[in-house]
Amino acid sequence: MKEKALKYIFALLGTGIGITTIANYTGNDYDNIDTHTLPKHISKRFKQRSLDKPLYITLHHTAGSKTQDLDNIAKGQINRGFAEIAYHFAIYQDGSFYALNDLEEISWHDSGQNTNSISIVFVGNYQEYILSQWQILSAKRLIDAIGGVVCIKGIRGHRDTSPTLCPGKYAYKQLKEENILW
Repeated sequence: MKEKALKYIFALLGTGIGITTIANYTGNDYDNIDTHTLPKHISKRFKQRSLDKPLYITLHHTAGSKTQDLDNIAKGQINRGFAEIAYHFAIYQDGSFYALNDLEEISWHDSGQNTNSISIVFVGNYQEYILSQWQILSAKRLIDAIGGVVCIKGIRGHRDTSPTLCPGKYAYKQLKEENILW
């Protein structure tokens, strides 16, 4: 099962197409998003890294609406001076998730920690409400798949490395209870 998931997930990573992992997907248009068409800064670029050293996975939330679209998230981050959307993956409320940046890219998601971590963002404000069961399931599957490609040093919330509430108090509590953070 793990090898099948790895082949499926990582075969699609290079395409920039959203990946739906939950069988009873609600039918939103998320899976039609070509993430390679997301806005990018005209001149700034993320640096590249090798995947031969262990990396952390850092979990975030967008602190916005559960239905935020990736295009607007990317535009907002570019307006703040980023090269492009800052995350490697995004997970929506229905469990659908998207590959946003290659694992080799050093995205700007956690100041001072970017070179040694991969980022997953939950779309929504988890300071105000809980993660759905579908998001938790997708996060577990995605983390499992990433672990088949790179050595994971640990999984942490953004608040574990920076003075922030991210990924939100409810998500952080759930992620601890589900033994996802370590």
